[in-house]
Amino acid sequence: MTQRRVVRPRMPGSRRVADGGVRVVSRATIYQGSVICLIREVLESGGRQMVRETVLHPGAVVIVPLLTRSRIVFVRQYRHAVGRKLLELPAGTLGAGESRLACARRELEEETGWRAGRLRHLGRFYAAPGFISEQLTLFLGEQLTHVGARPEPDENVRPVVLSFGEALTRIRSGAICDAKTIIGVLFAQQALKKR
Repeated sequence: MTQRRVVRPRMPGSRRVADGGVRVVSRATIYQGSVICLIREVLESGGRQMVRETVLHPGAVVIVPLLTRSRIVFVRQYRHAVGRKLLELPAGTLGAGESRLACARRELEEETGWRAGRLRHLGRFYAAPGFISEQLTLFLGEQLTHVGARPEPDENVRPVVLSFGEALTRIRSGAICDAKTIIGVLFAQQALKKR
């Protein structure tokens, strides 16, 4: 089990004028948690002012672990925000000073019990840029070796293995409804087609 230090997310638009000619007039912290920070900003653009509340997040990783070219390791875990268990790809938040690659290795082992001999970067995307700064980095995990799961004390995760076909069927039916998982499966499918 890894003890992670609290990460202080980076403020977007640290410059007084952000990209797009939007000027930050004022900024106040509404809430500072152990992982996220909620800020309220007054912005100005074209002579008009607007208020935005933004959740600052340090970023996260998502891993598509391949047991074989056609079998993926998922995790089933309870997500309180939606009040149910979801089938997801292993993922996790960056620790303070932790590289995205190190985070992917750590999270894969903690949540699934598998170690990747190779992690290949597939891309980056924002979770929901209308209100949160979280950027997710996606990796393809290959050459897996079973080493035993070590979930965090507050995690109740169970590994589930599905074929690509089963995963795509569950995506289409809505049984897999987590955005990072849908993106990860589709990116991995395309990456494997190119080989």
